[in-house]
Amino acid sequence: MKYTTINLKQPTLSTGDAGPCLSKPASIRCASCIMDTSYYFDELSIEAKRDLQPSLNLKLFNKKDFLYKEGDKSKHLYILLSGEVKVFKTLQNGNQQIHKLVQIPGDLIACEDLYLESHGSTAEALNDVSVCHLRCDDLHRSTERYQEIASTLMQAMSRNLNSYIKHIANLGQKNALERLASYLVYLIDTHHERHLKNHYLHDLLSRIELADMLGVTQRTLIRSIKQLESNHYIKINKDGFVILNQQALEKISSGNN
Repeated sequence: MKYTTINLKQPTLSTGDAGPCLSKPASIRCASCIMDTSYYFDELSIEAKRDLQPSLNLKLFNKKDFLYKEGDKSKHLYILLSGEVKVFKTLQNGNQQIHKLVQIPGDLIACEDLYLESHGSTAEALNDVSVCHLRCDDLHRSTERYQEIASTLMQAMSRNLNSYIKHIANLGQKNALERLASYLVYLIDTHHERHLKNHYLHDLLSRIELADMLGVTQRTLIRSIKQLESNHYIKINKDGFVILNQQALEKISSGNN
């Protein structure tokens, strides 16, 4: 297992903050705990956070590494620290059906597999990724001691299910242009959550991956991108998109175009 020291500025701790893992060697200790800022864990009691901390371990993945593959035994829950991860299922024709992109620090990976023997999908690093992970067995024991942990995990699984239902609805009810606009609006929302204030959206998916995710052909995707660009709603470059008219994209994504 590969570990590294995460050099973060030491925060001012409040009463409910778990803070750094002081019980661990300095070489594998974060200066602060992701549970204090994660959407899923930040409202846990200090006692519940401290109960989970001994089981948390840092791990790094390089670009194109797999966190796990479909069919692998489900052993860990992953909490994203940095980087971006795509979660997908491989179809019979070899294409990928991307279920979700995990991009916001504190988001969970593999929470939908917590109570399954094996993973139902594959998680791949889109760039260099760092996570905190804990063994499912340790998590289940902590859940028995602190019911609030089970509640926050149920919230995580519900959020993932709602996102997937929304994704399926987009594929079934929207045309290619509306699906693309919806994806760009999603990127905008994600970047806002990550406190990126400019209008440039870094996108690591290839055109083939994005087409698979949106359920369209690559040719149709490129045509839709060119249409948005010709209308001066977006500008494209090799690394992503520049948003020129967010309001227009939101209107298209809602089907009012």
